[in-house]
Amino acid sequence: MANQLRERHQGLKKKYRELILVRVHSPPPAPQVNLAQLLRDSRERAKQLAEEVKELTQRLAEAQGDNKLLRMTITRQRLGDEEVGVRHFPAHEREDLVCQLERAGLQMEEMEHNVKALTDELQDVKAERNVFREKADRLNVELNHILGNREARIIDVDALCMENRYLHDRFSQLQEEVNLLKSNIMKYKTALERRKNSSTYGKSNSSPLTGVLSAKQVQEMLLEEQGCSLPATPQSISDLKSLATALLETIHEKNLVIQHQRHTNRILGNRVADLERKLKTLEVSGLWSLPGKPNHRCRGAVQVSYRSFTQTPAQFLTCKNTFISDVSV
Repeated sequence: MANQLRERHQGLKKKYRELILVRVHSPPPAPQVNLAQLLRDSRERAKQLAEEVKELTQRLAEAQGDNKLLRMTITRQRLGDEEVGVRHFPAHEREDLVCQLERAGLQMEEMEHNVKALTDELQDVKAERNVFREKADRLNVELNHILGNREARIIDVDALCMENRYLHDRFSQLQEEVNLLKSNIMKYKTALERRKNSSTYGKSNSSPLTGVLSAKQVQEMLLEEQGCSLPATPQSISDLKSLATALLETIHEKNLVIQHQRHTNRILGNRVADLERKLKTLEVSGLWSLPGKPNHRCRGAVQVSYRSFTQTPAQFLTCKNTFISDVSV
């Protein structure tokens, strides 16, 4: 135990001596570095480097210009063309042109794809149109067969639907006119009964107005000499009220007639427009042509001529004449 302590003491003493020798022979401490001086030096160094970069950039631009001029000169000497410099492009411009060409190629491919898609869609639409056309042809043939298979009168489904719509409008118009005529008949009947009652009780001369007057009667009453100097009696006031009422009713009737006439003209105008649109469709599809023009696109039982079309239930000329007569009225 004593030997171990002695050896440990000797080792510690030896280490202490070595530390003293190292401290004695070490160099003196370096002076403290000034941070402000370092910052100033770094700024000056940065300024120098910036000037060098600027100078190098200018030299690079001059070198690129010299290279471009040298390439143009070499190309001109090689090809003997004075205008080659105009068509010569630098490397970066060529890269831009290549990128533009690539984008244009992608756009062209996309457009070609769109054209193919639209072409396929057009083919589908044409096929669907042919299907509907064949279906309409079969329906026309079946209707023609059901109705006796008369060759002089070809039935068209579209024409029948259009005729049905036109007849429905005309039927509604006629119903309104019938109601108007019924109201007028009731009015005249009431006036006649009032006239009979007044003649029965001896009051026929008391009031000549019955509530329904014609234009001639109104004009005669207004042109009477005593019309402007009627006495202010209850009888004259009653007569004037009856006259005003009759005039208002007559104006109302005329307005109703004008409204019905306008509605009729509108129906006939729509009918004429439908017929013109039908004629245009048949002319475009090649199923109808003007008289005197040959048409080689007519098929089978759907050969519609101008004569057969005007012989359908919706007679174009009759409708036109009716429209003209209604407008003149």
